[in-house]
Amino acid sequence: MLRKLLSVVTAFAVVMIISSPALANARFERYEMMWNNATDSERYYMPTEVKAYACGLTTADFVFFARVVEGEGADSDANITDKVFVAATVLNRMNCNRWPTRTVISTLQRPGQFEVVDRETHQTHCGRSLDSEWAVVIAYRMVENNEIDCHMVYYNAYGFTGYSRQFTNYAYFGGNYFSVLPCTCESCTSRMPGWEEDEVEMLPEDYEILRPDGIGPNYI
Repeated sequence: MLRKLLSVVTAFAVVMIISSPALANARFERYEMMWNNATDSERYYMPTEVKAYACGLTTADFVFFARVVEGEGADSDANITDKVFVAATVLNRMNCNRWPTRTVISTLQRPGQFEVVDRETHQTHCGRSLDSEWAVVIAYRMVENNEIDCHMVYYNAYGFTGYSRQFTNYAYFGGNYFSVLPCTCESCTSRMPGWEEDEVEMLPEDYEILRPDGIGPNYI
């Protein structure tokens, strides 16, 4: 009986230590130091937990995001452009006030939006890869730096009929047709003041987002 009681007390103590805010802060400080003192080639191979922290996400949310990106995006030996654009579409929807969701998970699990997310269970059967994890990281970076049109919130995935007739064409990569939607919400206006739909230009076919130097294809 005493031995069982000691086991319970020990387990409780371990849980308390693991969940300690001080230890959590120390762990995050270590993640930040690792990230800030590394090259992209090194960051690409960092643990998932570190990449999630760099994006401001929990590890669970980051993993789900990367799994959806892997399933929706195209595999390519040459680049990760399509995967990055899929991830950026999700982030643009989160930032745009005309869309009803504000988190990664609620955006990805919104019914009927992403083919690889089951409408009933809200889960996905897809695995993730180093490519899809890195695509999420790069999408956050590009959206934060306004390197991609914040109005790009729509794409037709594989098996559909190409560009939407209702929206303006923006890019085609890996079988996905990306489009922009006009929006005058505070977020979109502040990100791209003076944006006009009739001034949108298609990205060229040779537009590429490459893996870091020295990194080869790492998709499933």
